[in-house]
Amino acid sequence: MNTKKLILISTVAGAWLASPIQAQTSRAELLAHLDLATGNYCNYPNPSGNVTPAPAGYEAFYVSHYGRHGARYMTDDKPYKYIIGKMDTAQTRGWLTDFGKEALVRLKLAADNAYHRDGDLTQLGGRQHRAIAHRLCRNYPELLMQPVHVKANSSTVRRCMLSMANFCQELMTMNPRLEITMDASEHDMYYIIPNDSIEIPKSETDDALYEKLDKFRHEKLNGRHQIELLFKDPKAVEGWIDGYQFADGLWNIASDMACLPELGWSFNDLFTEDELIDGFRVYNASWCLWEGLMPGSQHNYYAIYPLLKNFLDEADLMIASGEKGVRLRFGHDSVVLPFSFILGVKEAIGGTDDMEDLHNHFAIFRLIPMAGNVQLIFFRKQGSDDILVKFLMNENETSVPIKTDCYPFYHWKDVRAYYRKMLKEANITYKTKIEKNEDD
Repeated sequence: MNTKKLILISTVAGAWLASPIQAQTSRAELLAHLDLATGNYCNYPNPSGNVTPAPAGYEAFYVSHYGRHGARYMTDDKPYKYIIGKMDTAQTRGWLTDFGKEALVRLKLAADNAYHRDGDLTQLGGRQHRAIAHRLCRNYPELLMQPVHVKANSSTVRRCMLSMANFCQELMTMNPRLEITMDASEHDMYYIIPNDSIEIPKSETDDALYEKLDKFRHEKLNGRHQIELLFKDPKAVEGWIDGYQFADGLWNIASDMACLPELGWSFNDLFTEDELIDGFRVYNASWCLWEGLMPGSQHNYYAIYPLLKNFLDEADLMIASGEKGVRLRFGHDSVVLPFSFILGVKEAIGGTDDMEDLHNHFAIFRLIPMAGNVQLIFFRKQGSDDILVKFLMNENETSVPIKTDCYPFYHWKDVRAYYRKMLKEANITYKTKIEKNEDD
């Protein structure tokens, strides 16, 4: 697939994703926009472009943001090593089909391109963050086109630091008068990444859900079709190739090509359309369970509560100061997803333990595409103490379970009270130093 075609598909899919029809994810819809089946590898969707004007007299004075890094290479090369290792051996034994030989050449080219680039930001990843920053300036010029302070922190992982740098570079291009400070330090990791010092409440049904997930994964990604395509005698490789590991690795490789459109490579011909969708369904269920968003699962999202507290504390400080400012944080999908759930944004709260039907209610491409983000935009009016805030999921206005008389805006006093109560009721406790070391 050539680059132009990939860009066209991404643009069309982005327009679809931003449309009001978001309640379900049917097979027909995924077939029409198959690149969405890459799940958390999905290209960042084009936002709707709808920016509701603030009530009369109100202006934006503060942005609080958390964003995932942009498009990246796979985080390790294990899929390449396993698949190429098996296929290389098969080739020396004369076991590969002609299609298998051709696929092996492509796989080796992709592996060479990815060598020593585990998890690295791609060119597309940088462009995604520059585009988000550009739209932020365009949509809220009363704030971003002023000489205000921008404070940015990122995870210490390279792709996150480079995402932050691209974002801030675009801000400075748009407004050279901005005062921008950037940092990436262990000092801030307690809220930038999941906090592993927090005690997570146990769930009696968590193990059963993981057993159910394991069965679901092996059913959907069984490798039978891929082995039939690539090997002359599928029975000859039974027991020698793990069908699930083989198919799972190929699905991740194929999906990651969405992050590298400049290469113009595709491995989708190793899957039927339904198999590509099944891969999405597998990872959709996995993420829902991993982060504790599935009913009955262990509440792993507790590890994200420090980020919520950071959002609240820094917003209160900014409001009290009477100043204007921008607060940026850059990290990972393992934060954006549970943070969205904690906030209660409508796109994140449809989890069900029915893994066959989950995608009809909850879809990770709506939440954690590459460069996925949550933004809170704050507004105030001269002479009024009533601060308004708007919630954006991937730059689209969204709702949270807090009463308001001015949607998509919410009164900060109500928002603050709701989430402060949530933190209090969570009764967060931390592991002792000895316990934490044992866990490590």
